[in-house]
Amino acid sequence: MSWQPYAARPDSTVTDTLLQWEGVGDANHAARTLLAWLPPSYASEPERHYPVLYFHDGQNVFDAATSYSGEWGADETLTQLAAEGIEAIAVGIPNGGERRFHEYSAAPNPKLPDTLDAGGADDYIAFLVDTVKPLADGHFRTLPGSKSTVVIGSSMGGLVSLHALITHPDVFGHAGVMSPAFWTAPVDSFTRVQTSPTPTGRIWLDIGGQEGPDEPELMRAYWQDAHTMRDLLLDKGMGERLRFVANPQGTHHESAWRERLPGALQFLLGGE
Repeated sequence: MSWQPYAARPDSTVTDTLLQWEGVGDANHAARTLLAWLPPSYASEPERHYPVLYFHDGQNVFDAATSYSGEWGADETLTQLAAEGIEAIAVGIPNGGERRFHEYSAAPNPKLPDTLDAGGADDYIAFLVDTVKPLADGHFRTLPGSKSTVVIGSSMGGLVSLHALITHPDVFGHAGVMSPAFWTAPVDSFTRVQTSPTPTGRIWLDIGGQEGPDEPELMRAYWQDAHTMRDLLLDKGMGERLRFVANPQGTHHESAWRERLPGALQFLLGGE
């Protein structure tokens, strides 16, 4: 097996060079098709090495044809950023379907329904570190160090991004934490950050004011928890290495994350 050209569909929305590696899994994760997007200069600058972005919910990152809720448009955004001199390889790791919550959740919460099996985040991060990342670093011209490695996701993907940064700072140097669902494990989320060393890289943290408009209590939890995490990270000395964006009209949807993605990637890749 190896990286192969992406199997585009007639209604695919992919731009530039996207590759896929089928059947990637481990003892704890069902096989799935990894995606890797290469920046515009990759073929023409053979001596150049690139930072890498690792996106959760990979089926929603590049192609509307494979998405179950709209796409992030990461390929279009990165193409635009390339014109500004910001280039990176982007790897999309599809979630495990009905196992998604388990994979992205670090700790059980007795207040959640029994149907939501939690606690698989450490195994999932091990899958990224031991299986996924070597397939990128071993086959592409990456900058493999933590200072050039970003992990990014939304909702539960935002939680597991922060968890990866906190628990594996030697691997992941920066994190994009978009619309994080801290309410699913508030004690674990905040205690872990409080008791861990301050991250030395950058964190993009954002939230919308309409993250669950049909459930006012949940909507308030999203908004308030994100602001509480902002304050905690600032108290720990993140300073300008934290970028916090709160949009009162922002929804819990790929269209909102797509809108905020350019700013997030500019900050995480360039520090601006």
